Amino acid sequence: MDDWIQITILGVMSVVLIASGILAYRNKYVAWLALKSFFPGWPGLAGLYLGIAFASLLVLSVLMDVATRGNPLLGLVVLVLFAVFVTSLLTGIVGMFWLPKFLLPKWIEEMADEIRRGDDPLSRDLRPGGKLHGRLGVPRAQQPPRSKEEHDERSE
Repeated sequence: MDDWIQITILGVMSVVLIASGILAYRNKYVAWLALKSFFPGWPGLAGLYLGIAFASLLVLSVLMDVATRGNPLLGLVVLVLFAVFVTSLLTGIVGMFWLPKFLLPKWIEEMADEIRRGDDPLSRDLRPGGKLHGRLGVPRAQQPPRSKEEHDERSE
């Protein structure tokens, strides 16, 4: 009975992580970006690799019983699947802290370039005339005057 519970939990976790990882790579699911304040890497993207690791572990556990019965070709499949498991697990764990540039999707590179140029929505709002321009993000019209001259300018 315990085996079915573990298999079900592992299966559900792998499906959820793979689906969210694919959506993160396609820029359809970006709520994971909130996790960047806890992890310096890319946890949403790393979820894809962790999901693949969990799924391969699930298949590996099923195949191990069959492979031990003496089928040499199945033993080779188990070996390849184990390599997939180790590679994806390491990539997923490291991805929580850092991912190499070739594993990042195009939209992240474009977003980083946009931020560097100052063309992102937040940068536009912080520019003079933007919604957030002024002291401490408060629009200039709502700020208390800094000096007597500024008070006189606003009252005119």
